[in-house]
Amino acid sequence: MITGGAGFIGVNIVNRLLDLGYKNINLIIRDSTNLNRLKNVLAKVNLHKVDLSDKKNLQKVISRINPSIIIHLATYSAYRDREAVSQMIETNVTGTLNLLIASRDINYDVFINTGSSSEYGIKEKPMNEDDILKPTSFYAATKASATFLCQVFAKEYQKPIVTLRPFSVYGPYEEENRFIPTIMKAIMENKPIKLTPGSQRRDFIYIQDVVDVYIKTLSCGKKLSGQILNMGTGIEYTNDEVIQTLFRVVNKKVKIEKGAFPKRLWDNPHWVADISKTKKFLNWKPKFTLEEGLGYTYNWFQNE
Repeated sequence: MITGGAGFIGVNIVNRLLDLGYKNINLIIRDSTNLNRLKNVLAKVNLHKVDLSDKKNLQKVISRINPSIIIHLATYSAYRDREAVSQMIETNVTGTLNLLIASRDINYDVFINTGSSSEYGIKEKPMNEDDILKPTSFYAATKASATFLCQVFAKEYQKPIVTLRPFSVYGPYEEENRFIPTIMKAIMENKPIKLTPGSQRRDFIYIQDVVDVYIKTLSCGKKLSGQILNMGTGIEYTNDEVIQTLFRVVNKKVKIEKGAFPKRLWDNPHWVADISKTKKFLNWKPKFTLEEGLGYTYNWFQNE
């Protein structure tokens, strides 16, 4: 059972599960969910229309599905919109709690909660799962709250609940207004790329490496109960470095307008994952270089 299965990470996980031969994949969706990303696999999955805020019906749906695996991806993000705080709390915090409670009596193998690297806040060194969380946005605060709820729930009820914390994920199906799709679109349309004035860095990880972590975690519920694992590469790049890498990959350049995009509160000179714990617990390491990931992503967007 997957919440948020129609989103960027969700659809890539659904596609991988289908490729691996998984049957009876159930997606929890809202009435307003855009199913466009799932158009090629709709006949192969089961859709259940229920809002995470609807405790009574959520309980009924989950009892009927009786899932052995729960992957929780549903989230509400609105970094710049302070008026959306109530919606973020309702979805990210209350929705997560409702899901935990509704599935409490299900004897599942693993419940995977999806956190965010933004929970860490500003750090000057690689971000470690044991670091004190200092969120700098309302979104980050709600994601941190959800992570704490999952940890307490795992301990209180002895449930196999794991939180995976993605860093800057990119790849096929990513939202068009995000950084990498935006610069790819600019190159395809031969338009200038607008950047922030600083030299912010991010740990960019290709979506298939992220999906690998989810797949490996499916069989590790009991071992990882209550744990948090980072999903990154351990390498950070400036936006300029990403763009120059993309220029080399596609053998094409466009004008760069530095400072045309405003700096944001959470932009930082360092933002990189310590992935030693993920490597140790899952025997995992990222397979795709930035060049490879950008190449695959550019080709995908060209064909869309």
